Amino acid sequence: MNMFTHKTTLIIPTRNRSSKLIKLIKDIVKLKIIFNEIIVVDSSDNHHKKKIILFLTKKKIKLINTFPSTTHQRNVGLKVRKKNSKYILFLDDDIVINKKAFIEMNNGINKYSKINKISSFAFNLQANKEKFKFERIKKSKLVKLLGLYSEKPGKVMKSGWHTKISNLSRDTFVQWIYSGATLFRTSIIKNMKFKNLNKGFNYLEDLHFSFNLTKKKFKHLVIAKATVSNPNLVSRNDLNFGFIEILNRYKFVETFRLNKLNFFITAFIRMLYLITNILHLKTSWILRFFGNLKGIISCIILDINKKIN
Repeated sequence: MNMFTHKTTLIIPTRNRSSKLIKLIKDIVKLKIIFNEIIVVDSSDNHHKKKIILFLTKKKIKLINTFPSTTHQRNVGLKVRKKNSKYILFLDDDIVINKKAFIEMNNGINKYSKINKISSFAFNLQANKEKFKFERIKKSKLVKLLGLYSEKPGKVMKSGWHTKISNLSRDTFVQWIYSGATLFRTSIIKNMKFKNLNKGFNYLEDLHFSFNLTKKKFKHLVIAKATVSNPNLVSRNDLNFGFIEILNRYKFVETFRLNKLNFFITAFIRMLYLITNILHLKTSWILRFFGNLKGIISCIILDINKKIN
Protein backbone atom coordinates (compact mmCIF):
# COMPACT_ATOMS: atom_id res chain seq x y z
CA MET A 1 0.00 0.00 0.00
CA ASN A 2 1.36 3.41 -1.04
CA MET A 3 1.68 5.67 2.02
CA PHE A 4 1.79 8.78 -0.16
CA THR A 5 -1.15 9.25 -2.52
CA HIS A 6 -0.30 12.50 -4.30
CA LYS A 7 1.08 12.22 -7.84
CA THR A 8 4.63 13.51 -7.41
CA THR A 9 7.92 13.82 -9.27
CA LEU A 10 10.94 13.35 -7.00
CA ILE A 11 14.11 15.21 -8.03
CA ILE A 12 17.40 14.44 -6.23
CA PRO A 13 20.52 16.44 -7.12
CA THR A 14 23.68 14.64 -6.00
CA ARG A 15 27.46 14.98 -6.09
CA ASN A 16 30.09 12.58 -4.72
CA ARG A 17 27.78 11.12 -2.08
CA SER A 18 26.86 7.83 -3.69
CA SER A 19 26.47 5.97 -0.37
CA LYS A 20 24.05 8.56 1.01
CA LEU A 21 22.07 8.67 -2.25
CA ILE A 22 21.78 4.87 -2.30
CA LYS A 23 20.65 4.85 1.34
CA LEU A 24 18.00 7.50 0.62
CA ILE A 25 16.56 5.55 -2.31
CA LYS A 26 16.60 2.28 -0.32
CA ASP A 27 14.73 4.04 2.51
CA ILE A 28 12.11 5.28 0.05
CA VAL A 29 11.63 1.74 -1.30
CA LYS A 30 11.48 0.31 2.23
CA LEU A 31 8.79 2.84 3.19
CA LYS A 32 6.78 1.79 0.10
CA ILE A 33 6.58 5.32 -1.26
CA ILE A 34 5.57 5.25 -4.93
CA PHE A 35 6.32 8.35 -6.99
CA ASN A 36 5.12 9.21 -10.45
CA GLU A 37 8.82 9.29 -11.32
CA ILE A 38 12.21 9.64 -9.66
CA ILE A 39 14.93 11.74 -11.31
CA VAL A 40 18.53 11.67 -10.08
CA VAL A 41 20.67 14.49 -11.47
CA ASP A 42 24.29 13.57 -10.84
CA SER A 43 27.47 15.64 -11.08
CA SER A 44 29.78 13.14 -9.34
CA ASP A 45 33.35 12.25 -10.15
CA ASN A 46 33.92 8.87 -11.84
CA HIS A 47 34.33 6.78 -8.67
CA HIS A 48 30.92 7.79 -7.31
CA LYS A 49 29.33 7.95 -10.75
CA LYS A 50 30.10 4.26 -11.39
CA LYS A 51 28.55 3.25 -8.04
CA ILE A 52 25.39 5.22 -8.81
CA ILE A 53 25.04 3.78 -12.32
CA LEU A 54 25.55 0.24 -10.98
CA PHE A 55 22.92 0.73 -8.26
CA LEU A 56 20.33 2.35 -10.53
CA THR A 57 20.67 -0.26 -13.30
CA LYS A 58 17.31 -2.03 -13.83
CA LYS A 59 15.55 0.46 -11.53
CA LYS A 60 12.85 2.70 -12.91
CA ILE A 61 14.79 5.83 -12.06
CA LYS A 62 15.85 8.44 -14.59
CA LEU A 63 19.57 9.27 -14.26
CA ILE A 64 21.00 12.43 -15.81
CA ASN A 65 24.65 13.48 -15.67
CA THR A 66 25.64 17.14 -15.73
CA PHE A 67 28.21 19.60 -14.36
CA PRO A 68 28.42 20.44 -10.62
CA SER A 69 25.84 23.02 -9.53
CA THR A 70 22.91 22.19 -7.29
CA THR A 71 20.96 25.07 -8.84
CA HIS A 72 21.55 23.80 -12.38
CA GLN A 73 20.85 20.20 -11.35
CA ARG A 74 17.45 21.14 -9.91
CA ASN A 75 16.66 23.08 -13.08
CA VAL A 76 17.63 20.08 -15.22
CA GLY A 77 15.22 17.94 -13.19
CA LEU A 78 12.47 20.50 -13.73
CA LYS A 79 13.15 20.53 -17.47
CA VAL A 80 12.96 16.76 -18.06
CA ARG A 81 10.14 15.90 -15.62
CA LYS A 82 6.82 14.39 -16.64
CA LYS A 83 4.15 17.02 -17.10
CA ASN A 84 1.36 15.17 -15.27
CA SER A 85 2.70 15.28 -11.69
CA LYS A 86 0.67 17.42 -9.30
CA TYR A 87 3.69 18.05 -7.05
CA ILE A 88 7.46 18.29 -7.47
CA LEU A 89 9.50 17.13 -4.48
CA PHE A 90 13.13 18.16 -4.10
CA LEU A 91 15.19 16.06 -1.68
CA ASP A 92 18.87 16.52 -0.88
CA ASP A 93 20.80 13.29 -1.27
CA ASP A 94 21.77 13.14 2.42
CA ILE A 95 18.29 13.62 3.90
CA VAL A 96 17.22 10.96 6.42
CA ILE A 97 13.47 10.32 6.35
CA ASN A 98 11.50 9.58 9.51
CA LYS A 99 9.39 6.41 9.14
CA LYS A 100 6.11 8.32 9.41
CA ALA A 101 7.23 11.44 7.52
CA PHE A 102 5.36 10.72 4.30
CA ILE A 103 2.22 9.59 6.13
CA GLU A 104 2.22 12.89 8.03
CA MET A 105 2.96 14.86 4.85
CA ASN A 106 0.11 13.07 3.10
CA ASN A 107 -2.22 14.00 5.96
CA GLY A 108 -0.96 17.58 5.96
CA ILE A 109 -1.56 18.06 2.23
CA ASN A 110 -5.05 16.57 2.57
CA LYS A 111 -5.79 18.89 5.48
CA TYR A 112 -4.53 22.14 3.96
CA SER A 113 -4.74 21.68 0.18
CA LYS A 114 -7.98 23.63 -0.11
CA ILE A 115 -6.40 26.74 1.41
CA ASN A 116 -5.85 29.23 -1.38
CA LYS A 117 -2.35 30.10 -2.60
CA ILE A 118 -0.29 27.40 -0.81
CA SER A 119 2.61 26.83 -3.20
CA SER A 120 4.68 24.42 -1.11
CA PHE A 121 4.55 21.88 1.70
CA ALA A 122 7.85 21.33 3.52
CA PHE A 123 9.12 18.56 5.75
CA ASN A 124 10.12 19.67 9.25
CA LEU A 125 13.92 19.58 9.45
CA GLN A 126 15.25 18.31 12.77
CA ALA A 127 18.56 20.01 13.43
CA ASN A 128 20.96 20.39 16.33
CA LYS A 129 20.43 23.74 18.01
CA GLU A 130 23.60 25.82 17.75
CA LYS A 131 24.81 27.39 20.97
CA PHE A 132 26.98 30.42 20.41
CA LYS A 133 28.19 32.94 22.96
CA PHE A 134 27.06 35.74 20.65
CA GLU A 135 23.46 34.50 20.28
CA ARG A 136 22.14 37.03 22.83
CA ILE A 137 23.06 39.92 20.49
CA LYS A 138 20.51 38.64 17.95
CA LYS A 139 17.80 39.00 20.59
CA SER A 140 18.75 42.48 21.81
CA LYS A 141 16.17 45.30 21.66
CA LEU A 142 18.32 47.33 19.24
CA VAL A 143 18.63 44.46 16.77
CA LYS A 144 14.87 43.86 16.87
CA LEU A 145 14.12 47.59 16.58
CA LEU A 146 16.24 47.84 13.42
CA GLY A 147 14.48 44.80 11.98
CA LEU A 148 17.72 42.86 11.77
CA TYR A 149 16.47 39.69 13.42
CA SER A 150 13.30 37.92 14.48
CA GLU A 151 12.57 34.92 16.66
CA LYS A 152 9.86 33.83 14.23
CA PRO A 153 10.98 30.87 12.07
CA GLY A 154 11.19 31.34 8.32
CA LYS A 155 10.97 35.12 8.35
CA VAL A 156 12.76 37.33 5.81
CA MET A 157 13.98 40.57 7.38
CA LYS A 158 14.17 43.90 5.57
CA SER A 159 17.96 43.56 5.93
CA GLY A 160 17.80 40.55 3.58
CA TRP A 161 18.73 38.05 6.26
CA HIS A 162 16.35 35.20 7.00
CA THR A 163 15.63 33.22 10.14
CA LYS A 164 16.09 29.46 10.34
CA ILE A 165 13.38 26.82 9.97
CA SER A 166 13.84 23.69 12.09
CA ASN A 167 12.42 21.68 14.98
CA LEU A 168 8.95 23.23 14.65
CA SER A 169 6.33 22.10 17.16
CA ARG A 170 3.30 23.00 15.04
CA ASP A 171 2.38 23.46 11.38
CA THR A 172 3.79 26.84 10.41
CA PHE A 173 3.47 29.25 7.49
CA VAL A 174 6.84 30.79 6.57
CA GLN A 175 8.08 33.51 4.20
CA TRP A 176 10.80 31.39 2.61
CA ILE A 177 11.45 27.65 2.43
CA TYR A 178 14.47 25.42 1.92
CA SER A 179 14.54 23.35 -1.27
CA GLY A 180 16.18 20.24 0.18
CA ALA A 181 12.99 18.66 1.57
CA THR A 182 9.98 20.44 0.06
CA LEU A 183 7.08 19.69 -2.27
CA PHE A 184 6.02 22.44 -4.67
CA ARG A 185 2.76 22.57 -6.59
CA THR A 186 3.62 21.92 -10.23
CA SER A 187 0.92 24.28 -11.49
CA ILE A 188 2.58 27.17 -9.64
CA ILE A 189 6.30 26.60 -10.36
CA LYS A 190 6.10 24.91 -13.79
CA ASN A 191 7.61 27.94 -15.55
CA MET A 192 10.10 28.87 -12.82
CA LYS A 193 13.83 28.22 -12.47
CA PHE A 194 16.28 28.39 -9.60
CA LYS A 195 18.54 31.41 -10.01
CA ASN A 196 22.23 30.64 -10.42
CA LEU A 197 23.78 33.48 -8.44
CA ASN A 198 27.38 32.29 -8.85
CA LYS A 199 28.58 29.81 -11.44
CA GLY A 200 29.50 26.52 -9.79
CA PHE A 201 28.75 27.72 -6.25
CA ASN A 202 25.27 27.69 -4.75
CA TYR A 203 24.05 29.67 -1.79
CA LEU A 204 20.63 31.28 -1.13
CA GLU A 205 19.13 29.95 -4.38
CA ASP A 206 16.25 28.46 -2.38
CA LEU A 207 15.71 31.79 -0.60
CA HIS A 208 15.44 33.57 -3.98
CA PHE A 209 13.15 30.89 -5.41
CA SER A 210 10.71 30.70 -2.49
CA PHE A 211 10.66 34.40 -1.57
CA ASN A 212 9.83 35.20 -5.17
CA LEU A 213 6.67 33.12 -4.63
CA THR A 214 6.00 34.90 -1.33
CA LYS A 215 6.14 38.28 -3.06
CA LYS A 216 3.49 36.96 -5.46
CA LYS A 217 1.25 36.25 -2.44
CA PHE A 218 1.85 32.48 -2.39
CA LYS A 219 2.34 30.63 0.91
CA HIS A 220 4.79 28.03 2.23
CA LEU A 221 3.71 25.60 4.93
CA VAL A 222 5.93 23.38 7.09
CA ILE A 223 4.17 20.21 8.31
CA ALA A 224 5.48 19.75 11.86
CA LYS A 225 4.96 15.99 12.21
CA ALA A 226 6.53 15.22 8.81
CA THR A 227 10.08 15.12 10.14
CA VAL A 228 13.37 14.57 8.34
CA SER A 229 16.95 15.18 9.39
CA ASN A 230 20.25 16.08 7.82
CA PRO A 231 22.99 14.76 10.14
CA ASN A 232 25.72 15.80 7.70
CA LEU A 233 24.88 19.50 7.85
CA VAL A 234 28.08 21.35 8.75
CA SER A 235 29.19 24.98 8.91
CA ARG A 236 31.21 26.15 5.93
CA ASN A 237 34.00 28.33 7.18
CA ASP A 238 36.31 28.76 4.20
CA LEU A 239 37.32 32.06 2.57
CA ASN A 240 35.24 31.58 -0.59
CA PHE A 241 32.06 30.80 1.34
CA GLY A 242 32.59 33.84 3.56
CA PHE A 243 32.77 35.99 0.43
CA ILE A 244 29.82 34.37 -1.36
CA GLU A 245 27.47 34.49 1.64
CA ILE A 246 27.80 38.29 1.72
CA LEU A 247 27.77 38.86 -2.05
CA ASN A 248 24.75 36.62 -2.67
CA ARG A 249 22.87 38.25 0.21
CA TYR A 250 23.55 41.65 -1.36
CA LYS A 251 22.16 40.36 -4.69
CA PHE A 252 19.06 39.13 -2.85
CA VAL A 253 18.55 42.56 -1.24
CA GLU A 254 18.95 44.22 -4.65
CA THR A 255 16.57 41.84 -6.42
CA PHE A 256 13.73 42.35 -3.95
CA ARG A 257 14.55 46.00 -3.17
CA LEU A 258 15.08 45.48 0.54
CA ASN A 259 16.91 47.83 2.90
CA LYS A 260 20.61 48.14 1.98
CA LEU A 261 21.52 50.11 5.10
CA ASN A 262 20.09 47.36 7.29
CA PHE A 263 21.93 44.82 5.13
CA PHE A 264 25.31 46.46 5.81
CA ILE A 265 24.57 46.93 9.54
CA THR A 266 23.66 43.24 9.82
CA ALA A 267 26.75 42.22 7.86
CA PHE A 268 28.99 44.08 10.31
CA ILE A 269 27.13 42.58 13.30
CA ARG A 270 27.66 39.13 11.83
CA MET A 271 31.37 39.86 11.56
CA LEU A 272 31.39 40.67 15.28
CA TYR A 273 29.70 37.31 15.77
CA LEU A 274 32.54 35.64 13.85
CA ILE A 275 35.16 37.47 15.91
CA THR A 276 33.45 36.25 19.09
CA ASN A 277 33.66 32.66 17.88
CA ILE A 278 37.32 33.11 16.94
CA LEU A 279 38.05 34.48 20.41
CA HIS A 280 36.44 31.35 21.85
CA LEU A 281 39.14 29.36 20.04
CA LYS A 282 37.05 28.49 16.99
CA THR A 283 39.97 29.29 14.70
CA SER A 284 38.30 27.69 11.68
CA TRP A 285 36.10 30.82 11.49
CA ILE A 286 39.06 33.09 10.64
CA LEU A 287 38.93 32.42 6.88
CA ARG A 288 35.17 32.97 6.83
CA PHE A 289 35.71 36.31 8.62
CA PHE A 290 38.13 37.53 5.97
CA GLY A 291 35.80 36.23 3.26
CA ASN A 292 32.99 38.31 4.83
CA LEU A 293 35.26 41.35 4.92
CA LYS A 294 36.12 40.91 1.24
CA GLY A 295 32.42 40.51 0.46
CA ILE A 296 31.40 43.68 2.33
CA ILE A 297 34.11 45.73 0.58
CA SER A 298 32.99 44.35 -2.80
CA CYS A 299 29.34 45.19 -2.07
CA ILE A 300 30.24 48.75 -0.99
CA ILE A 301 32.21 49.23 -4.22
CA LEU A 302 29.30 47.85 -6.27
CA ASP A 303 26.89 50.17 -4.50
CA ILE A 304 29.09 53.25 -5.02
CA ASN A 305 29.57 52.43 -8.73
CA LYS A 306 25.81 52.11 -9.25
CA LYS A 307 25.19 55.48 -7.62
CA ILE A 308 27.89 57.12 -9.76
CA ASN A 309 26.52 55.59 -12.97
